[in-house]
Amino acid sequence: MQELEIPQPSIGDDDGVVVGAKRMPWHAAYDVVVVGFGGAGASAAIEAHDRGAKVLVIDRFDGGGATKMSGGIYYAGGGTQLQEDAGYRDTPENMFKYLKHECADAVPDEVLREFCDRSKENFEWLSAQGVHFPSSGKAFKTSYPPDDCTLYFSGNEICWPYNTDAEAAPRGHRPLGKGMTGRLIFSGLRKSVEKRGIDVWRQSRAVRLATDSDGNVVGIEIRRMRADVWVKAIHQLLYYATLAGSLSKVLAMQAQRLLAAFERAQSDLHWIRARAGVVLSTGGFVFNGPMMTKHAPNYAACSMRLGTPGDMGDGIRLGQSAGGAVDNMDRCSAFIFINPPSAWVRGVIVGRNGQRICNEEYYGSTIGVHMIEKAAGKAVLVLDDAAMETAREQMATEYMGGYQKYCGYMNNNLNREMSWTLAGLEEKAGFQPGQLTAAIATYNADAETGKDAWGKNEKYLQPLTKAPYYAIDLDTDAAVFPTPHFTIGGLKVAGLSQGVVRADGSPIAGLYACGRTAVGISSHSYVSGLSVADCIFSGRNAGRHAAARLDTARAAA
Repeated sequence: MQELEIPQPSIGDDDGVVVGAKRMPWHAAYDVVVVGFGGAGASAAIEAHDRGAKVLVIDRFDGGGATKMSGGIYYAGGGTQLQEDAGYRDTPENMFKYLKHECADAVPDEVLREFCDRSKENFEWLSAQGVHFPSSGKAFKTSYPPDDCTLYFSGNEICWPYNTDAEAAPRGHRPLGKGMTGRLIFSGLRKSVEKRGIDVWRQSRAVRLATDSDGNVVGIEIRRMRADVWVKAIHQLLYYATLAGSLSKVLAMQAQRLLAAFERAQSDLHWIRARAGVVLSTGGFVFNGPMMTKHAPNYAACSMRLGTPGDMGDGIRLGQSAGGAVDNMDRCSAFIFINPPSAWVRGVIVGRNGQRICNEEYYGSTIGVHMIEKAAGKAVLVLDDAAMETAREQMATEYMGGYQKYCGYMNNNLNREMSWTLAGLEEKAGFQPGQLTAAIATYNADAETGKDAWGKNEKYLQPLTKAPYYAIDLDTDAAVFPTPHFTIGGLKVAGLSQGVVRADGSPIAGLYACGRTAVGISSHSYVSGLSVADCIFSGRNAGRHAAARLDTARAAA
């Protein structure tokens, strides 16, 4: 299946568009067309509408994107009400110092500062859309909090070296609800879009941009599914078949082929004029095998795709077809969660090259990235009997969601090797003689002194000395303990405008990108909630600047 190319833009102007050798009028005209109805797209649509623009939103499926499917964590700080209620004092500057560790140079410092300065305001804006975050539960560090918890440490805030120049504060805000609450975030945004009367075309896929003679984006070609009930039903069935292939590349590829063929056969083409611009917010490209192989080969073998069948890179490729540059396309978030049960943090993650990987307290995606960059995604978690026995007890005493329980059971009972000696474990786990024993000897010596080379908290820094010993398989291509992953690179944009730029930095007038379609706050590394927060931040920025371009055009006229 070829999903690497999108046709070059057609030529259009105020009166119509040239399709092949034929000139035809626009089917409809809007001020702003938003491609992708997830967290970023909905935010862009609301912002553009509230600033006077006539907006059309399209989505290949029913809307929601990865935001709807996610855990529903929203990363916010700078002194939110939930932080104050929990007794934590946070400031935008403190938040910036921490996020600078996570973001590195993915975005300019002024963009990161604006993200932090507006964090509280954007959080309140999201709450005003009907997404409720009441103060509830106790803030602590875990991979995903219990149902009654709405604030927790969702990243590396308490870990060295992240806590060296920033005071640790919990910033993972979760809507109050059961299980994964991304549906609650999108529900609030969807209702806000509907309340405003913004037009939404579902089962509609963007296939080509239209530009004028200067390369400015003036419209878009959309393939819209026919309104027959049976067409929608089959389309949804193929969507779920593709989604079910998140653990099987062969199944996903077959479902994608059928889906694309069905869309071509049961749709009509519409050319839509976009007077102020087009906003691309279709997510990443983790469901696009050829793109993963080309751009992110180190992550292509990870065992579980995290996202939706809409994460095919459509928005990125549309932007590229108009001359847009990309960056950070080789970077992904790949999750290796070993907490809960918290006793597993006492263990040592050793790459199959014999090198310890990182601080085992780190956030799951941070561990995954360390594993891939240092050991090609191949590693084990080594535990002694004391740590394993405590972990088994914690399976009944610590809060664990469904996925966490599954992983805990599999890793405690099936996905591991056991031996009464470290040398025997080394052989069973496939290490070269002396590799694993040397790594554990070094760790134990540091633990005895209370000073870990990776700064592990003394709460978890305990020598591994009680036989038998265990090695849990953490390989990123393993199916038993799957490694969820998604892409975090995308189109390069100009600062806060979210305007797509060419390789030389020049802007493509009328083209914007946001969310995971664009390089953003979470494009270097990811912690829970940071992507959804960036969707709101970048989406509102895109909608605001697209509407401002409309104002400029009206003033000139």
